[in-house]
Amino acid sequence: GVFMLLHSFLPQRNVLFLHSGCNVGPAGDVTLFLGLSGTGKTTLSNDAARAFIGDDEHCWGPTGVFNIEGGCYAKAINLSPDSQPDIWNAIRFGTLLENVCYDPETREVDYDDASLTENTRACYP
Repeated sequence: GVFMLLHSFLPQRNVLFLHSGCNVGPAGDVTLFLGLSGTGKTTLSNDAARAFIGDDEHCWGPTGVFNIEGGCYAKAINLSPDSQPDIWNAIRFGTLLENVCYDPETREVDYDDASLTENTRACYP
């Protein structure tokens, strides 16, 4: 897929492709949070005291760090206002939900339902 191409193409241009969350502080200090899926990259990169860059895929090269996805791609399994208030409050009409179950009558999402998979996602800008 496209990620395979990026992993091949970008290093030839001195750009490192990273599975990471990222934010920037008031002084321009950039922080990258590296980790596997579900290890807290989204939570850590959404710090109210720092500007959000992205939560999943970044490139680090000679001119700085940039996001290639343009938003958040957060795990949604067992999501609640108590467990992840920043993510919960960011989800609204227009959020793309992936692999989640919902009631077809009320359209209410059941974030605790893992009958399809535990790899559920909420994608929002």
